Amino acid sequence: MKRLALVASFCGITITQMMAQNINGEQISDTTLFDKFSKELGEVVVKAHLPQYKKTHEGLLTNVAGTVLSKMGTAEDVLKHVPSIVKKKDGYEVVGKGTPIIYINGRKMQDFSELDNIKSSDIKSVEVIQNPGATYDASVNAVIKIKTIKKKGEGFGFDTRSVYWYNKHDNTIQQVNMNYRHNGLNLFATYKFSDATWMQKASYEQAVHVDTLWQQHNNNEVTGRIESHRLISGFSYDFNANHSIGARYTLTSPGYSRSKDFFDSQVTADGKFYDYIKTDGLTVDKNNPSHQLNAYYNGTLGKTTIDLNTDLYFSTNRAYAYSDEQSQEHDSRNINSKNRVSNKMVATKLVITSPLLGGNLSYGAEYINTHRNDDYEVNRTDLLANSYSKLEEQTASPFIQYAHLTPIGNITAGLRYEYVRFKYYDAGIYQPEQSRSFRNLFPTISYGAKIGKVMAQLSYSVKTSRPSYSQLSNNVSYMNRFTRQTGNPYLDNETNHRVELSGVWKFIQFMVNYKDSRNAIIYWAEQMPGNEAITMISRKNVKSLKSMTAYISAAPKIGIWVPQINLGMQKPWFTLHTDVASYRLNRPIFMGNFNNAFSLPCSITLNVDYRYQSKGNTMNVYLAKEQHVLDVSISKSFLKDALTLEIKGNDLLYKCWDADLLYNQKMELLQVSKRGTRDLQLTLRYKFNTTRSKYKGTGAGNAELNRL
Repeated sequence: MKRLALVASFCGITITQMMAQNINGEQISDTTLFDKFSKELGEVVVKAHLPQYKKTHEGLLTNVAGTVLSKMGTAEDVLKHVPSIVKKKDGYEVVGKGTPIIYINGRKMQDFSELDNIKSSDIKSVEVIQNPGATYDASVNAVIKIKTIKKKGEGFGFDTRSVYWYNKHDNTIQQVNMNYRHNGLNLFATYKFSDATWMQKASYEQAVHVDTLWQQHNNNEVTGRIESHRLISGFSYDFNANHSIGARYTLTSPGYSRSKDFFDSQVTADGKFYDYIKTDGLTVDKNNPSHQLNAYYNGTLGKTTIDLNTDLYFSTNRAYAYSDEQSQEHDSRNINSKNRVSNKMVATKLVITSPLLGGNLSYGAEYINTHRNDDYEVNRTDLLANSYSKLEEQTASPFIQYAHLTPIGNITAGLRYEYVRFKYYDAGIYQPEQSRSFRNLFPTISYGAKIGKVMAQLSYSVKTSRPSYSQLSNNVSYMNRFTRQTGNPYLDNETNHRVELSGVWKFIQFMVNYKDSRNAIIYWAEQMPGNEAITMISRKNVKSLKSMTAYISAAPKIGIWVPQINLGMQKPWFTLHTDVASYRLNRPIFMGNFNNAFSLPCSITLNVDYRYQSKGNTMNVYLAKEQHVLDVSISKSFLKDALTLEIKGNDLLYKCWDADLLYNQKMELLQVSKRGTRDLQLTLRYKFNTTRSKYKGTGAGNAELNRL
């Protein structure tokens, strides 16, 4: 399910189930040049045992080793206390940038459970990159790099994780990670089983302003259960210090997935009773296992480094939906549909880094080939049409980036060129009007310097957000007799121009950026020609969405107490003209985090974290409720840190709301919903002879996978 990828959401609940999110991707490279730069600028150390912050050529580095952050518990706990990172229910956001990609020792993270398996005492540093350069995919808006302390050791090792949580239902995760190391050989395997239940209650107030004023009051309750299995296995081999190869295979097998949907609706026409409709729905997913393979070569020739990655991905998903719609005044309907989606992707990426004229030059290219088949069939062809679409996309992206340390500071400049060929087929017939080619340049430039005791960086970048493949499909799905949902094959890519100033002074960090999103993709609804009582939900491009984001963060230390305060604001500038009215959607959103870590005796760590979000506007939406989220956790280690027990309470106030008023062409929709975000969680971890992985595959086509 796609999320609203703006700072508007702190707890991970989306504006609607159909809102788009930022799309993420790609790779990271490190160079000794910028280590030198960081040293020359110096580290701003607040006092002993405090987190140490410094600006790098890419972003902001937080040193963890030897600080109070190393006593937080896990990598998940550490990230919550890194400035500009916001913890969500189902992941993380970087303030003003949306969902980041996360790398652990240069390897792209595959699953969030990996964070829970990394002890905070094993982390060396966390770097937040808010302006990724040309070596990253143009859709990557933020990157988090985690580096762990290098550990030596050979032989067999393993760690296990057992999680139980209760949210009116019993849920569990069981995971085991194993590895064997001997000389240059590293063999590893992971198995993860999860069985989780989710729920959501919502109310919808919908008004359609046509010749007849159609109004609906809807109540909705959804419960679902997902059971899944994941197996990861692979190897790496270091021929010597300069050359290594490796491969990793990931098998994901959803064993069970279904959701029940109860929906009742009271409908009026011009203020008079029209109908009462009660709907019972059932969705069952019967997906085949998905397969992903990564292979890499990493080498050094003289002073030149080579990073070559190839990725393959295959998946087939089947969804069966059953809807029994009982009408009090009109005809009842029974709608059955099935949707089969198959995806194939091949991607290759090469990055070469060499010293040049006292600086470092990185260059290379990435190629991605994607095929997607989307077949939709329904029993009521008098209401909906069967659809058989095929989408093909090829992307070729050469890039170059140069960084140089000058007497007045560090300058980094890069350029990425992307050629995209998109082909659309309807029922096997090529559609030239819906098929397009894109040729775009994405420049990035940044300047970093030390001004007094402040380390500052000024940057400009051009990025893109691409619609997902489901957003491009013209399949029309049935939601109820007044609502349909479809994609839009005519959607253009969104282009984001961003100027940003960031800096560090002692334990205080700040950032302010201005963004102009051109051809911005927004959630949209229009009335169906011939029957304006029916609303068609889709997406469209708008000419421009402008916004400014600012935040300031402070992380002092007071005895055993380490507080962190984050204050932020996002101010939009957007005027929406509809058939109903013109709306000035300019109200800012204010947000704040107050995280508190306590280092208690007997190796006990207590965390009390509070998050706030105000009302305000984002895109064509007004966020109509404040959010107040309180999380509390306590952990203790045993057996020389080999065994860890943790208890968490999430969203204890139960005020992580969605309350969103959406403005469309002739329709206004107010959605107020709440998911089962309040829960109690128990985690038990055990580690034996674990060492840092030697796997160096960074992956290719990472951004593309998020679109499938």
